Amino acid sequence: MKQSFKTSKLYYGFPIFILGYQDQNFGHNITTCSSSYSLGDWLVIGVGAEENAAEQIKHFQKFTVNIPDENLMLEMEQAGFISHREKLGHSGLDYEISEQTQAPILKACPVVLDCQVDRIIEEDGICHIFAKILERLADYDLLDDKGRFINNHFAPTYFMGDGHQRVYRYLDDRVDPMGNFIKKARKKDGKSNIT
Repeated sequence: MKQSFKTSKLYYGFPIFILGYQDQNFGHNITTCSSSYSLGDWLVIGVGAEENAAEQIKHFQKFTVNIPDENLMLEMEQAGFISHREKLGHSGLDYEISEQTQAPILKACPVVLDCQVDRIIEEDGICHIFAKILERLADYDLLDDKGRFINNHFAPTYFMGDGHQRVYRYLDDRVDPMGNFIKKARKKDGKSNIT
């Protein structure tokens, strides 16, 4: 039986990323974010409407999503806890500027998405940013010899928790291909009508 519980928020597991963007005051900047989803070539992120990142992304209409692994936890926290200041130089992270979006691509992040804003919906102090993914970038060791993503080589850090406590959760190397469990059930039951 389940029990209702009161909390101001619930994060049930979202990959942490470092948002890279052009900044009118500092040239380029970064901040930490965990609110996102993607479908096909579309990405939606959420940032506080009062944050510098929201203001700058509204202005420039472009950004990068730099997905770190657990080796960048200090830099990830620095990018998130320091606000309304220049953070890219402070972090010491090596970066290059995207030719398409003029936003920073963090070299230490194994996966990067280069994005162009399509529209922004602002509601209840949150900017919901809908963007088109222009390009997906990955470290060479995350791609096989045919250029396909090797899922079990990538281990982003996940953000979880509630209003009481928030934590980082790390992935191990276990993977199961999609459809694997239904195939096992069919084989075990000797049935083909399981859907």
